[in-house]
Amino acid sequence: MQLEQLFTAIIQQYETIAPRDLRIDISKREATIAFIPYAARREKGGEGKLLNTSPHAAIFSPALLSRTGFSYYGSIFGTVLPISLKYATLDAFRYGHHSLLRASDIGAMMQLWVAAASALPYTNDVGQRVVDTLLVMADERKLQPHIPAPAWDWLKKRPVFNSWCSGHEFGTTNDVAQMVRKLGDVELITSYLWIVWSEWSYITGSRFQVMLHLIKEELSGIGAVGYRSDLIQRLDDVLLQLGPGSYRKQQYEELRMVLLEVDVGALTGTSRSRHPFFSY
Repeated sequence: MQLEQLFTAIIQQYETIAPRDLRIDISKREATIAFIPYAARREKGGEGKLLNTSPHAAIFSPALLSRTGFSYYGSIFGTVLPISLKYATLDAFRYGHHSLLRASDIGAMMQLWVAAASALPYTNDVGQRVVDTLLVMADERKLQPHIPAPAWDWLKKRPVFNSWCSGHEFGTTNDVAQMVRKLGDVELITSYLWIVWSEWSYITGSRFQVMLHLIKEELSGIGAVGYRSDLIQRLDDVLLQLGPGSYRKQQYEELRMVLLEVDVGALTGTSRSRHPFFSY
């Protein structure tokens, strides 16, 4: 879609809305038009940047955070605007999720985010944006109850994180790990560990203990042998990326040893690993 066509489509949508409040109408215009340069550049294959604003400032404008603004934005999102605007929405949630705490309907905004992600052809880039945002939002206790169930299924796509992803830090917190565990889905738990175990992550102290607990309690059955195999292979790949003697390498070697011991225990009927970390 050409920039002129995009602008025309936006204006046509404005004309279908009776402006009840001039301030809201202006704010809606500012929020949407702020995306136009970004969307145009994405349409041409570039990353693009929003002009005179940040992504979250546009999508999380006061009007959009209101029920009126959300209904307006949702009405044009699925059918009028190009795929590039859906990418812009992913970035907006990625960098401005804290602003959701001011929304009149957090759950509805979350649904918009999931809808935007689901409307895009899957690539590692899309999966990375969604899962990175998911893990960061899951670390915010006030947002946790509002995360839609379909959002967690994105973990199963197992996108590979880049070094700059915030999920390396926020995704390994005890709150996030426990939330994933409560979902009670072995494939999802496996995929979660597969994603956060990387050469970029530091898993220390209580976080390390929680990871061990997940392996022991959720991945110890004979039926989980395939999932354990996936994680052992993942750790082998991560260990190849780490230099000898590094602290992270020692951590992952410990995790790998525990997985192997749990695997042997499942095959021999041993219910508890001999690894010292399981004594807690």
